[in-house]
Amino acid sequence: MKLNFLLGIITLFIVLLCCSGCYSRIELEDSIAAVAHGLDISPDGTQVISSGQFALPPQADEEEAPKFLIRSASGPTFSAAEQVIRASLPRHPVWSKAETYIIGENIARRNIGLFLDRLGRTNAVRETSLLFLAYQSTPEEVMSTRVEPEDNAEAALSKLIRGQEPQTGIYRPVSINEFLYKVSAEGIEPVLPQVKIESLEGKNGLTIDGLAVFRGRQMVGSLNEQESRGYHLANNATRGGLFNITLPDSSRPGGQSQHTLELTNSRASVQPLYSQGQLTMKITIIAEGNLFELDTPQSLIDMAQLSLFEQQGSEALKSDIAACIDRAQAYQSDILGWGQILQGRQPALWESLKADWPAQFAGIAYEIECEYKLRRTYIQGRGIMEE
Repeated sequence: MKLNFLLGIITLFIVLLCCSGCYSRIELEDSIAAVAHGLDISPDGTQVISSGQFALPPQADEEEAPKFLIRSASGPTFSAAEQVIRASLPRHPVWSKAETYIIGENIARRNIGLFLDRLGRTNAVRETSLLFLAYQSTPEEVMSTRVEPEDNAEAALSKLIRGQEPQTGIYRPVSINEFLYKVSAEGIEPVLPQVKIESLEGKNGLTIDGLAVFRGRQMVGSLNEQESRGYHLANNATRGGLFNITLPDSSRPGGQSQHTLELTNSRASVQPLYSQGQLTMKITIIAEGNLFELDTPQSLIDMAQLSLFEQQGSEALKSDIAACIDRAQAYQSDILGWGQILQGRQPALWESLKADWPAQFAGIAYEIECEYKLRRTYIQGRGIMEE
């Protein structure tokens, strides 16, 4: 018995030595890496469409040679479509290298479940990859748009979205992992940054234009720029961004002046209040910032005037958040995560409401308290026009 056991171990060891473990290895010179991957469905819903942006090998003798290749194909399934792409390439496409995924508006409005099923049934997806929605265009059209000084859409989109929060305070990156969590969890719905093709100085370019709003597995609408800023303020501790306020212009009777304030940081908290059968969500925003640009020749040495800037800054931020809430409730989409907050703080109430939560969410009353404080007044001295 011991001899048979020992022979079995030796045989297994020999078999393991003979197996390299690299049966699926692809040599570098035989592969081509996808940097962006697009998934959509045909307008009639009969075919799915897969698109890829692939990095071409460098060509030292041709500086103006193309650096990327776009391929797109349709089929009954995404795997079938990608087999068509594979047949058109002399090298094996490596989809797992894609760091940017672009969802088409057709598939988003029909059933995002087709896309989710694709993600869940393949190991060629990075959960940290960024996710976008091709707004009023297709993934292939987005990937085919060059955005100078970048030479491909993947790099341009990544830098566009990562620079949004510190520069504008409106949009933030959304990863595949975050999207999958929100689309499957109770009491919260996902959003996606929308990529739009726009003509800039006679050339097509890409811009982030609003947020796509989902309810369940379907896109139900979009947030505009103001509503997107409100979403960002209500959901996150934020840093950076500029916003405008309007004040009376004392130099012109009945006139108004526009001023720009900087938002250096803000913190949001949401508290559910339940009294006499009425649920109210109380949103509190504590924000700080600086004077950034003033449309006035006057000196800002009056503390009462600085207080007016703070008051109007608070009202502007409050207005953005209210606009987001109103739009989300109109869509019956809890992108704010109020259901999760209720589930954690008042679980019994959540159990009684969750069966019809979209409709319940749409009717929830809310209160917003916002305090914006100026911390730096770099430009409060005398202006040149005043002198």
